[in-house]
Amino acid sequence: MTDDDGSRESHTLRGAIDVTKLDAFRDAFVAIEPAASGAIDDRLDPRELRLTIPYGVAEAEKTIFTVRWTNVDDYNVHYSDTSERNLRWDIHPHDFPASPDERHFHPPPDASSTGTDVETSCLGDSPVDLVARAVHLLWRQALDEREMADINAGTNQS
Repeated sequence: MTDDDGSRESHTLRGAIDVTKLDAFRDAFVAIEPAASGAIDDRLDPRELRLTIPYGVAEAEKTIFTVRWTNVDDYNVHYSDTSERNLRWDIHPHDFPASPDERHFHPPPDASSTGTDVETSCLGDSPVDLVARAVHLLWRQALDEREMADINAGTNQS
């Protein structure tokens, strides 16, 4: 992917963070996971939404979703928990070999950015509320199964 000035753009979100999209993600997620609470770091100059849930997968005591969503619909949904597991679903330009488009997934346990570890994300460029519900569904499945093996195993409906 190239920027307007012709330079190569790789693995960065394009556009400004969109506070309206962060609100929509939070509202959709909290509507189906009432124990979740979330706040945007700065409403005038937002960088992220942070959702916290007081329980987690297997031995994790707390789950955190950190969400960045731009006005051009690039996004980054970062999962972390108190068991030190991390993963990310992203849509933005990248140079990873696995995904033929801008969708990609950084797998647990450390949200690896090693090219051979990154895979195609099961999430697509759906509206923000559908992505929030899909993230919740994938996380709930992992919570029920007490493991992260299938956290990126959904089917993209977009």
